[in-house]
Amino acid sequence: MALGLMAIFACCGHLSAAKVWIDTDPSIGAPYREVDDAFALVLAFHSPELEIIGISTTYGNARLKRTTKVAREMVRSFGTSGGLTDAAVHPGAASRRDIQTKTPATDALAAALRRDRLTYIALGPLTNLASFLVHHPELAGRIERVVFVGGRSPGTVFAFGPTGGLRIHDANVVKDPAAVRAVLASKIPVTLAPVETSSRLVLDKERRLRLRDGNSAAQFLYRKTRLWLWFWTGLVQHEGGPLFDGLAVLRAARPEMAPTERRYAWMRPTGELVAAPRPSRDTRPVDICARLGPGWERFVVSRLRGRPYSPHER
Repeated sequence: MALGLMAIFACCGHLSAAKVWIDTDPSIGAPYREVDDAFALVLAFHSPELEIIGISTTYGNARLKRTTKVAREMVRSFGTSGGLTDAAVHPGAASRRDIQTKTPATDALAAALRRDRLTYIALGPLTNLASFLVHHPELAGRIERVVFVGGRSPGTVFAFGPTGGLRIHDANVVKDPAAVRAVLASKIPVTLAPVETSSRLVLDKERRLRLRDGNSAAQFLYRKTRLWLWFWTGLVQHEGGPLFDGLAVLRAARPEMAPTERRYAWMRPTGELVAAPRPSRDTRPVDICARLGPGWERFVVSRLRGRPYSPHER
C-alpha cells in the first residue's frame, strides 16, 4: 500500500517528501482520554508527502510511560506504511520539570538534525523541544519550522455544545508555558494550529463509519473511538469529535488544505499564547492556520482509510 501511494503521488508531482519529526502524547485505548494524537499519527503514516524521521513522546494526555507504550504499539502495528519501526520512538519529558533534562528524545532529535533539516510537528506540550534547545542550541537552525498545536486569537473562547457548556483550555500551552516562551524566544519559524481552527476538523458519525472498511489502522481507529465519539455527540451535543492534532499533520502534508495567515504572538502573564493581527511590543511573527481549505473532509477520511485520495470521492 505504501509503495502504491508513493507511486501515485510521484506521478502527480510530489517527488520529494518533507522530512518531519513528530512529538506526541497519544493515549488512545485508555478510557476518557482524547484520541486525536492517534488520528494524527495514522494520517502521517498514510501521507507520502511526509518522511517521518523520528517520533518523540511526552507527558500530556497521559503519563510518559503510557504515551510511549501507545506510540510504539501504533508504529509497530501501522507505521510500516511510513517505513518505521518502534525503534523510531524515543521517550522524552515526563513533566514540565524536565525542561532542563536531557532525554533519549533530545539526543535522538540532535542526531537526526545533524543528518537532515527537519520540520518539527508538536502535538503535545513543548517541553521536549525546549529541553533540546537547552542542550543543543547550536542545532536550532536545523529545524526548518515548528508546527505547534496551540495558540489562540485574542478574545477566543474554546466552548463546545449548543450552549457552550463544555469549555476547554489551550492544553499544550497551559501544561508548560515556560517551554512555549523558550520556543518563541528562539529564531525557529513557528506555525500555530490553534483549537479555534482544529475544532472544525471533525469526525462525525458518518465519517467514523467509513473507517470500518478501511485498512487495519482505520479499523483500529473505528474500534477505539466509540466512547470518545459518544462523549462529543451525546454529552456535549457537538456535531462530532474534533481531531485537534490532525490539523498540524494536515498543514505539513498538504498546506493548501490548512492555509495560514501572518500573526504576531506573545505569552500573556496568565500563561496564554496569543496571536494578534498586528505587532506590538514583545511580539514575534508566526503563521497561524486560520481556516480549512476545500476538500479536507474527503482527503482526511481517504488517508485515514489508507486509500489514495481522489478529489471526486464521495
